[in-house]
Amino acid sequence: MTDAVAGREQETGRAHAVSREAADGPPPWVGVCGAPVAVVQGTWAGRRGLGSADPCPECRRLVPA
Repeated sequence: MTDAVAGREQETGRAHAVSREAADGPPPWVGVCGAPVAVVQGTWAGRRGLGSADPCPECRRLVPA
């Protein structure tokens, strides 16, 4: 999967990759690693995804930039 958006866990703030198809739908959203995501915004390759302070290592492995 190369077309992903950035999602964020509400409790920890960790960034997760969310498939664009899933993000276009209503919540609840789930990261490609299976983690629940509270907010989706921006691209996975951008500052809210891989450029964030805490990107999910499993999402990073599954969805390269």
